Formats: sequence, C-alpha cells, structure tokens
Amino acid sequence: MSLSDIFSQKGGLEKLKITAFKDENYNESTATYVVMYNPTAFSQEFKSKWIPEEGPSDGKQYQFRTLESDSVSFEFLFDASAASPPSEDKSGDTNFDYLGDDKPNLESISGNKISAIELINQDRHVDRAIRKFLDITQNIQSDTHKPNYLQINWGAYQFRGVLATATINYKLFNSSGLPIRATVTANFDQSLSRQEQAATTARTSPDLTHERIVKAGDTLLLMCKRIYGTQEYYLEVAKANNLGNFRKLIPGQKLIFPPLAKTSNA
Repeated sequence: MSLSDIFSQKGGLEKLKITAFKDENYNESTATYVVMYNPTAFSQEFKSKWIPEEGPSDGKQYQFRTLESDSVSFEFLFDASAASPPSEDKSGDTNFDYLGDDKPNLESISGNKISAIELINQDRHVDRAIRKFLDITQNIQSDTHKPNYLQINWGAYQFRGVLATATINYKLFNSSGLPIRATVTANFDQSLSRQEQAATTARTSPDLTHERIVKAGDTLLLMCKRIYGTQEYYLEVAKANNLGNFRKLIPGQKLIFPPLAKTSNA
C-alpha cells in the first residue's frame, strides 16, 4: 500500500492510531493512542514455513507447511526539543465506520484517547508519552494478566496483532536528565481471531495436493510425516491411492497426497 492511499478525502494525513483491546476477538477496547508524528515509511514482512525433505543427494527439496503470521514495523518520533517542525497531520478520531463493509465496525471503541503530542506539550519531555505508549502496547494488564491485543489504523490501512519488540533510542536530554527526543522502533506480529483465520483460509488456501515417487526405504507413515507433519493421515492417503496393502510400497510407485482439509473431512 502506498502512502497516497492513506490520505483522507478531506486532504491532509490523519495521525496513526493504536487501539488496545482486551480480547483476541477485538470486541472490547480500552484506549486509543495517537502518535506525535506519522512515520515516513513502514515495512511489512510476509512469512511462510517450508520443511526440508531429505533426498538421496546433498541437495534438499522443501515442502510447504504453512503460512506464518505477517508482521509490520514502524519507527515513531517523539520530540519535545522544538527543533522538529510542527506536524500538519490531523489528529483524527476513533470513528472507523469509513473503513467499508470488509472492515469491522468498531462501535464499542473506547473514549479513552491518549495523544502523544498533548502529553509532550504539557511535560516538555517525552518520558511520559513513551511510558503511555508502552503501557498500551507492551505492559501486562492487571485485569487480563497479559499485554493488549492491538489494532493499528492509518487512513485506509489496518493491522491487527501484538507488539513483538520495541527498541527506544534516546537522543537528547534536558537539564534534569529527562529525554526530550527519542525514536521508538516497534515491530508488531499479526494476531487474528479464530473466525478471521477461518475466513482467510477459506479465501486464500492454496491447493496442497502433493505427488510423490516412492523411494527405497520409504513407508507410507514416513511419507505422511514428511508432508503433513504427522503420521495420522496414512489411512486416508491409502484410500486416495487405492492401496490394498499400505505396508508394501514399490520403489518408483507414484502416490497422491491430498490436501489436509480434504483428508480431515474424509
């Protein structure tokens, strides 16, 4: 997504907001944190897991296992030094109705809105603004005994997940030793509810049918372990290949390993 997609229809750029939720279904929000300056860029990482399958030579053949959670990284600037130009970005609000039918309507959004720039203007340092950021994103909450689930909204961009790491670089200090400029590099890992995971899998699940040639020493149990990560589907595979005796595989024999979803239904 380009930054031009994040501009609102009214012109200008709305501030990035991080909303904290108690539950993994993102139903009960507790607070919304509005950053001081929008990041100039952000990075996304998409990961998939492949399992190496041993072969007769030193080379490896990798078999797809699963898609892992996506992640996103932002760098946020906190500055009370008055050296940075004032931000022309809009503070925005916590009304997410404009996100469209494919985005959840967060009618229960909390009214507890924390603005980094307001805290910094009051304190003339960035310590409290950063502590509030960490309280929402990283600290263990007394009522749930775990950190919050987080939703990041920046115009049309939305990301749901948890804070994986946060690195704070303090750069300037006042006469009392309090920081007046710092950057926070925050990495978030995607965390979706079970319902969202099921819906996403139904839309994007690839065809996981595998075709394999039996090699000397192969057994159906071993081949199922390599492909599915478990031996328990060997009977379904035997049925799919019309094997009269799954214990006697012939080297050079071609076998079909159907998708896990289909074998599970079977």
